[in-house]
Amino acid sequence: MRDARIEETSAVCRAALEEAGDLAPLWRAWRAGHPGVRKSRALLLRVRTFGDAVRRLAALRATLEREGLPVKGGAFERFLIVSAAHDSVDGLAGLPVDERIKDLFCQNFQMYAATPGKLPEPFDLARASFVAMARIATLTRFPAGQLDWEVSGIPRSWLLKVPFRALPRLVSSILFELRGFQPAFFSHINPNRRNQGILLERESLRSYHRMARSMERQPAIKGVITASWLYSQDTVAVSPHLAWLNRLFVENGGHVLPIGPADIDSGVLHRSPERQQAYEAGTFTPTEALVIWPRALMLAWAERNEELRDDRARAASTLGMREARA
Repeated sequence: MRDARIEETSAVCRAALEEAGDLAPLWRAWRAGHPGVRKSRALLLRVRTFGDAVRRLAALRATLEREGLPVKGGAFERFLIVSAAHDSVDGLAGLPVDERIKDLFCQNFQMYAATPGKLPEPFDLARASFVAMARIATLTRFPAGQLDWEVSGIPRSWLLKVPFRALPRLVSSILFELRGFQPAFFSHINPNRRNQGILLERESLRSYHRMARSMERQPAIKGVITASWLYSQDTVAVSPHLAWLNRLFVENGGHVLPIGPADIDSGVLHRSPERQQAYEAGTFTPTEALVIWPRALMLAWAERNEELRDDRARAASTLGMREARA
């Protein structure tokens, strides 16, 4: 990625912090050493899906509001994200990832700074998308298009969640293919993707190809893993239009293994009348599945599918136009 793009992104973030009416007061407070604002920015680095960082940020936001700082309407959350992006942008050049990933980082940073009203998801501590934006802004979550990824691994506790019949496959893959529980790329759906509620096969393939090209630059990464109700055979039985989600892994050496019940609040019934009706009728029990795609097999797939490279992708792709409403 050209240095000019980094410079442009830095300038956009800086301008938003200094000039935007909802950000400038908090930026001035931070520069003046306001303890609550400084503590909030430091705490953003600890934001995870699980943990108490978001709860603590909510408490700090309430304190800042009582002190008269403008934190309502997402201003507090947007300030945290944009200021973190501003601090992170100079670190993009040295990331061991494909150049397209760096470009997507810049796109996200500029989107946070310049077009808050156009984001599919609002700046809101209560939403999972805030965690995703916080981790992208701190360079701990990596945008790849329709999908993102984080560097993680397989929790050892999942050995106890997998049904006994699937346990030998899981143990074998960990021992002989991954050669360890971590590190691996753990893929996630991008909550701020352009077409929310729809997953496009061609975009998933392009995301995974970008991950593979980044994995080539990180020899320690053992493969790709993910886990969701989206990959469960129980979900596919009720929503067969989702079957293509697993095809990439199954046809290219990966594993899709059951790992127990899914949280009913995970979105499994959202936007799906057929799953809602089946659940209410007692014919559908939401479950999750674990996907494992070992490094060597993923890289071999990427090499066979060079047409997925961003500089070679064609508007009329021959890879199929299937889509799924999750």
